Amino acid sequence: MRILVVNYEYPPLGGGGGILTRTLVREIARRHEVIVLTTRAGDLRAESYDDGAHIVRVPVIGRRELERASLTSLLSFVPSARRRGASLVDDAAPDVVHTFFAVPSGPAGAWLARRARVPHTLTLTGGDIYDPSRSISAERFAPLRRAVTRVVRGADAVTAVSSDIAQRAKTMTGRTDIDIVPNVVEPPAIPKADRVALGWGADSFVVVTIARLVARKGLDTLVRAAGRAGPPVTLEIVGEGPERAALERLASSVAPGRVRFAGSVDEPAKCLRLASADAFALASIHEGFGLVYLEAMHAGLPVVAGDVGGQTDFLHDGSNALLVPPSDPVALSAALRRLADDRTLRRRLAEAGSAVAAASTPARMATEYEAAYDRAIAAHRART
Repeated sequence: MRILVVNYEYPPLGGGGGILTRTLVREIARRHEVIVLTTRAGDLRAESYDDGAHIVRVPVIGRRELERASLTSLLSFVPSARRRGASLVDDAAPDVVHTFFAVPSGPAGAWLARRARVPHTLTLTGGDIYDPSRSISAERFAPLRRAVTRVVRGADAVTAVSSDIAQRAKTMTGRTDIDIVPNVVEPPAIPKADRVALGWGADSFVVVTIARLVARKGLDTLVRAAGRAGPPVTLEIVGEGPERAALERLASSVAPGRVRFAGSVDEPAKCLRLASADAFALASIHEGFGLVYLEAMHAGLPVVAGDVGGQTDFLHDGSNALLVPPSDPVALSAALRRLADDRTLRRRLAEAGSAVAAASTPARMATEYEAAYDRAIAAHRART
């Protein structure tokens, strides 16, 4: 089968949605011919190969950061992807088009599928359906909601990364046949712990978090919680973003000397922190899924997370994680103290979490998406 994958972000561009796409692409490229149509920025090449997949990047306006896309770059991706994609589908003749994100990728993917007269499979990842931290998001901005609804209803098969996103999409668009295909991560290469190299005190209870420093991640709540928890709880924040300066000021006020900002780090440095920490915590306002929780579970860390969002499909309070209400520093602080004070609890949660992560494999995810392609093909034939 020849598959055209459309996603405006693909590593090193973007966050979880891009990482998810790459994980799938690398797996399905073992037995299918895969072309990825995505964004070009910086010194990235217009065409390259990634474990057998052909990566085609198109220019957009205003993409200056690898981690974040500007509104202008999102809007300009659609016409740019159509122009380059038209020649791709004409030359490559794909059997199916698979698009990630109803917007901005959706309109481009749907148009290319129509041009090629092939089925369109759409995957909803989170922010394209619901993002409470943005004023311009589909749940509150009518023009965007109409665009999302049109793409969702027009696709031959629709999947969502979690039951939370599937239900929100059903409510928003009226489409009921949305299947859930959970995300996975490629197991990270976890090294031997080395707290000395990281400058972490031997007696500190180190909580690590990995996130883009944006409002949706609720990092201000985590900083306040670390402050309330008191010593020996310390917090290491890995990631960059526009909220950093405000978070640094907050940390110096509520938890002086106990919050460190590592900034953006490479994969080995991230894995070293996961290997060396005592716990992982991130209580976002909302997560469509939360790949970073799986990474922490692969590393054998007990996890503290919010009790709203896609992560509740695989994180269960008291079983393999501690779940707290988002934006509640008191509850989050209490959870951190519980972990710091109870070694047995930490071990039990970590072992249960490791088992969940081990069962979430790229091969399993690829099989489920291949089934979605088959459903899309059948629906397309019935419709045409």
